[in-house]
Amino acid sequence: MSVRALGKDRGFRLALGALVVAVIVTGWTVVTALRVEAIPQVPPAKMASLQGVAHGPARGRTDISAVVDNDLFSPDRSAPEAPYRMPGEADPSDKPVAMPDKPVLLGTGIATDNHNFATVQLGPDRPTLVHVGDKIGQWSVKSIDRNKIVIVTPEGIRAEITVPKTGF
Repeated sequence: MSVRALGKDRGFRLALGALVVAVIVTGWTVVTALRVEAIPQVPPAKMASLQGVAHGPARGRTDISAVVDNDLFSPDRSAPEAPYRMPGEADPSDKPVAMPDKPVLLGTGIATDNHNFATVQLGPDRPTLVHVGDKIGQWSVKSIDRNKIVIVTPEGIRAEITVPKTGF
C-alpha cells in the first residue's frame, strides 16, 4: 500500500486523529504536572516552652536543714498543723460537693448517622428531648446509647442513667 492509499483509508485517518489527540493530551498533562504554584506565606512558627505549661499550685519549699537538725525523738516535738497527704489525696478540710438532682431517663432513640437523642425529665419539669452536648439542669449530656446516657456536671461528677425497668 502506498501513502496515498493509506491517506484515503478511513481506519488509518481515525487512528492518525487519535494519535494527534493523544499527543495533545499528553503534552497538556506534562505541562500541568510541571507547573509549580507559589507557596503561600505562613506566619513563623512559635516555639513551645515548658515554662508556659501550668502545673497547678506550687508546693512550698522544704527546709531540709531544719528537718535534719531536729531530733526525731525530741519530747517537745509536735505534729505538723496539716498532715501530709499523698498526691491526689483529698484534703480533709474540703467540703463535699453536693450532688445535683439527676434527671430521669424516659427513653432513647438511636440513629444510624450518630444523631442519637434521649427523652429526660428533671424533677417535676416537662420531659425534654436532648442530644449529645445539650444541658439538662446542671448536667451536660456526654453520650447516648441504647437505654443509657452518660451525663457530667461542670465539677466533673459523672453519672450513667439507664431507663427504669417496667413492671412487665
